[in-house]
Amino acid sequence: MSTRSPSPRSPTSSSGSDGLHDEFYELHNTQDLLRDAAREDLRTPNRLITSYADLPHEILMHIFRYVLNSQQDLQACLMVCRRWCVCGMQLLWHRPSFHKLSSLFKLIHVMIQPDASFPYASYIRRLNFSLLAGDLDDQLFGRMDVCNRLERLTLAGCSQVTDETLSRVLSCTPQLVAVDLSGVAQLSDLTLQVLAQNCPRLQGVNLTGCKKISLEGIIQLVRYCPSLRRIKMGQCEEIDSDSLLLLMRCCPMLLEADLVECPRIDSRSVREIWLRANMLRELKLAHCYELTDAGFPTPMMLEDLQRDPPEQIFHTAPPRFVIEPPSWIICDQLRILDLTNCSLLSDDAVRGIVAQAPKLRNLSVAKCTRLTDESVYAIAKLGRNLQYLHLAHIASLTDRAVTHLAQQCTRIRYLDLACCVALTDASVMQIATHMPKLRRIGLVRVTNLTDASIYSLVERYATLERIHLSYCENIRVPAIFWLTQRLTRLTHLSLTGVPAFRRSELQSMCRPPPKEFNQHQRQSFCVYSGRGVNELRRFLARVYTDDSRAEQFGDLDPEVRRALEARRS
Repeated sequence: MSTRSPSPRSPTSSSGSDGLHDEFYELHNTQDLLRDAAREDLRTPNRLITSYADLPHEILMHIFRYVLNSQQDLQACLMVCRRWCVCGMQLLWHRPSFHKLSSLFKLIHVMIQPDASFPYASYIRRLNFSLLAGDLDDQLFGRMDVCNRLERLTLAGCSQVTDETLSRVLSCTPQLVAVDLSGVAQLSDLTLQVLAQNCPRLQGVNLTGCKKISLEGIIQLVRYCPSLRRIKMGQCEEIDSDSLLLLMRCCPMLLEADLVECPRIDSRSVREIWLRANMLRELKLAHCYELTDAGFPTPMMLEDLQRDPPEQIFHTAPPRFVIEPPSWIICDQLRILDLTNCSLLSDDAVRGIVAQAPKLRNLSVAKCTRLTDESVYAIAKLGRNLQYLHLAHIASLTDRAVTHLAQQCTRIRYLDLACCVALTDASVMQIATHMPKLRRIGLVRVTNLTDASIYSLVERYATLERIHLSYCENIRVPAIFWLTQRLTRLTHLSLTGVPAFRRSELQSMCRPPPKEFNQHQRQSFCVYSGRGVNELRRFLARVYTDDSRAEQFGDLDPEVRRALEARRS
């Protein structure tokens, strides 16, 4: 910035610094302003910028982002000059928010005024209607067809919006990059066709719960939107293996694929992931019951390939691979893999997954009931890469396998061992010794656990945030008292079905049970969350300062008592 005194000039004049304005900011209300600036620059080509009002449009926009959280400051900026007002208005309308229906009415009223000072609809880039999902209907949403520069649209749960209105609005949004249509029950292949043909820049689409979509809609998406990176199609019952095959073959930049609860997905499509180069980082196939070892790099997959080699589908290029010897792809990018309740998988599948995806960070094989200790030994090879692991309902899992896992995967942050009924205190002690970064642990229905497990966790950790101990019937109140005193970051503690916590004074601090629970479930429900954990901590602290009350809840361990007295002193 020059320190020279500025020459007298109009407060609305501008320099030519933004004469080369880009497509993002080229709005018709600023064309006259920019044209005047260009003419002035032609007359004085070497003139220095002498005022903050002369800064380029893009720089002003960046600076104004710092005052978005202060309505008073932003209003002051809008009143400086016309250039600042234009920049401020674009930011103000970039992502309008409405938490109630009246706010949406006001936005529509201002947006459709024929003599408005600014083209407000052209400034809107993002719209999120999830907070108004129950009230949004065709009449209201149909007004959004004037937002022709929309880039992100969220309609999660807006079940009253129909296919016809969706198609009309989406046909006016050629710059759309991401759209969330989860829970829009009336969505059909017609909307997907309009979306694909009018939004070629589309990169992310969420279709979770849209049960009417089928293969025909996916064909349109992959044909017109080859840059697709993220797609969610959970609970879409009509989506089959051909859909996944098309996505893998026609969308080379695909990063995330969510196919949870799609029962028609089988091994024929999943094996494509291991046979051709891809950029997948996240793959969710939970509750896809038809998946077998033939979908993963295993000997069974080789046998299946020899009987049924991959075919050419919809004129897409067939994968290039050699069956003898196998040429499986190393999926270096894969970080998240969810195979929850894929109950037909065996240890061979887990060994193949670990070998071909060595950088997995989040792995769920919960309820894969055929797995044994051999799977855990294979998972342990992921070493320090592994951070989240779900092993719930693997009944044959033993302490020896968990001990090996704890020694190898020392960076695990979340570990779920629910319903692994063969485990004992030895497993928890090894976890406490070797996993210093642990934040959450699930031990529901690990019935062999005793207070010794709790004391080992307390001794090693100060950073645990969530602990699930429901139906661990041997846990006593003194151990939980010491746990709440030592773990100051604890925000969630579940003790449902623990006999020691069925006392009315202890259950009064837990959160209310879900409405769908029956009478028996309500009586045993005991979960402390957020403020409830703090209330339990204070209550037990008062109990164990009074010896007569402490006897009613159970005596403290002598070592704990000495530690507590030393702490108080």
